[in-house]
Amino acid sequence: MKIVFLNGGLANQAFQYLFFRYAELTDSSEEWLLDDSFFFTNEVHNGYELDRVFGVRPRLISEHFDRDVWEYMIGLKKRGKSIPQIFLDNGEEIVKVLEANYSSNWNPFSGEIRILDEADKTNPNIVYLPGNIYYHGYWIDKFWMRELEKLGENLVFPEITDSENLLTLKHIEETNSTSIHIRRGDYADLGLTAENSVIRNMVDLMREKQPDLSLFVFSDDIEWCRNNEESIGFSKCRELFYVSNNSGTDSYRDMQLMSKCKNMILSNSAFCYLAALLNKELKLVLNPNRNRPL
Repeated sequence: MKIVFLNGGLANQAFQYLFFRYAELTDSSEEWLLDDSFFFTNEVHNGYELDRVFGVRPRLISEHFDRDVWEYMIGLKKRGKSIPQIFLDNGEEIVKVLEANYSSNWNPFSGEIRILDEADKTNPNIVYLPGNIYYHGYWIDKFWMRELEKLGENLVFPEITDSENLLTLKHIEETNSTSIHIRRGDYADLGLTAENSVIRNMVDLMREKQPDLSLFVFSDDIEWCRNNEESIGFSKCRELFYVSNNSGTDSYRDMQLMSKCKNMILSNSAFCYLAALLNKELKLVLNPNRNRPL
């Protein structure tokens, strides 16, 4: 049995799913499961979203066990036991494979742990490791998406039908549209937001390369963007559109609209990176985050 950890918001879930799905298709000799237990014990963003947004139905570990067994396992998880630890405590040999050398509060584990070398993070052979394996990682890399595309599978958004997003999409298609994603919220609390000068420099550089651009701003804090548009360079753009109508369970529509823009200024958000990878219209990308190349 091979199990892949699943957690976080839509973008994290999507990257973890892409790794899982590639592994499932290429190593059909094993039973592959996505560990969705995180969403039974944590309330984060909009919960589990893969089926609702992308229409995929992966094999979830919560659906693998009988209901009473699963409720027992979730009870143990709420008391601090991880899914791989529960397997180990019940006599099942299992190895935890970490994508990177980091500690994990989500999956504490007393058994054997292997940490992947840098080169192995995008090595297809890691899906063939022998025995029961629990893969803990985020797999935020274009490699797994591109490999899955070679197998004929893609992530596809639901069709846009509401009038406001259709109007925004029309503007995006009819202009030299450039998207920028400003993530605040938890990033501001963690000190991960970009300095105003960095944002301004990226906008100025894009304006030099695309003088006729129309800037479409996506953010979880549009009010902050409006209040700071002078210092972050937005006010110099020929056309400026703040996209503010998508929130809650409709937040993914921002990603969908970003994926239709002709140019993009990337942020360090997985949400923005996934939008870029799903974008088939791109002419120009400015990417200050060099550790995530397109």
